[in-house]
This record gives sequence, C-alpha cells and structure tokens, in this order.
Amino acid sequence: MMSLDQVIALHIEGTSYSLATVLRFANMRGRFSAIEVYASHVLIAGYAQEHQLTASPEEIQTAVNDWRAENELYQALEVKEWLAERSLSTSDLADFARMKIVKDLVREHVASGKVERYFTEQRSEFDAVAIAQIVVSERGLARELTFKAQEGAEFFMLAREYSTDEQSRLAGGYVGRRERRQLPRAIATDAFGAVAGTVIGPLEIDKQFYVIKVEDVYPAELNAEIRSRIEQILFEEWLSSRRKQANIHITL
Repeated sequence: MMSLDQVIALHIEGTSYSLATVLRFANMRGRFSAIEVYASHVLIAGYAQEHQLTASPEEIQTAVNDWRAENELYQALEVKEWLAERSLSTSDLADFARMKIVKDLVREHVASGKVERYFTEQRSEFDAVAIAQIVVSERGLARELTFKAQEGAEFFMLAREYSTDEQSRLAGGYVGRRERRQLPRAIATDAFGAVAGTVIGPLEIDKQFYVIKVEDVYPAELNAEIRSRIEQILFEEWLSSRRKQANIHITL
C-alpha cells in the first residue's frame, strides 16, 4: 500500500509536496484548510529564504511557549501526549512555531517602506466617528424625532422611548466608535465630515428610518494599531499576487 509520504498533494514551481507533509501541517493548526493553506506556507517560506529572514532559537521557544499557553498545555507530558495523539513530533511543533515567526517577518518585510504611503492614500478609510441612533419604521416619526433632537431634546431619551433597535435603544441609542467601512454608506456619507453634536436624518436603510447623532469625531492617526492593520493588508495583497504568479497545481 502506498504511504502518505508517497502521495503527492501539490506541485509548486517544479517542487512536489506529499500529502503526509500537508497533513502534518494541517494537524498542527488544528483544522483542515489544508492544501491551499500549505501552498501559502510554501510561498512565504520561499520568500523568507530568498531574503534571509530567519527565526532565532529564542524566538522559536517563545512561540512554542505561547502555543502551549493558548492550548492550556502547561506540563511537558501534556505536550507529548497532545502531539502523540496526532502522530506529531516535537520537531513538527518547532517547525510550526518557526513558520509563525517567519510569517510575521515576511509581513514586516513586504510592508517595509509602504505603510506611510498607503495610509496617506487611504487615510479617510481609517477615520472614525462615534454615533448614536434612533431607528423607527415611519418616515414621519423619524422627521419629527430629527427635529426634536436638533432643537435640543435629549437624544438618549428619544432613543429609549422610540427606537425599535433593542440593542442600541437600551444604551440610549449609543452604537459606539465606527470606521467608514463599518457603517452603511447612507450613514457614512453624512456622518463623516460632520462635527460632534450634529444630528442627521432621517435616512432610509432597508425600509427603516434612522436618526443619527455624531457623538465624537476621530481623525485617523498612524498609530501602532493602524500600522499593524496596514501591514496585514499589504501582506495579504502580496500573498494573493504571489499565489497568482506561482505555478500551483493541486492534485487532490
């Protein structure tokens, strides 16, 4: 009988990878997204090798420790049993930890020198506003509530009395901080560019009528969180492009 090491799962640019290799990687991840995920793994590893991006022993050990904590495997015997149940070895665990670090190194390398430009070009997508809302099913009522709020009536009191959206109604209509992509276009169009305290409406969305109050405005800043998100976007764009360029042929 042919072993899994003899079954070729995919070819990438002339190199063959066995089903056993792919399965070990998938098993280590704890889910079977398998062949396509492993193909990405190969492309990332190839880029890392080309650019001499390597993980130190200390970084690998830290990643292993993080994995153990994540899986609540605090004793060496627990790790050994977990691996044995899945026909894995400590070498597989080290490889998995190494790849996690290498992926981060590749992401940083791919995005190096590009984050600032991306932020400048897409800055408006990272702007945010905090909003509150009143949702009703009648346009006339929405108009009346908009007028009352604009005239100084307490928005949170109107929301609690009239809004049909139970989740936000209980919070006095408060929805929270949202970026442009997180809001319906009808709301985003008017909310962004408005000053804090502005009441907007009524806006019709899916046969419901919204009265919106802009509670606060947060112009985008290139902080650590935004930088990390942009690095991930650039990395995913690179990986998607690399997958299209690579000669990947899945044989299963």
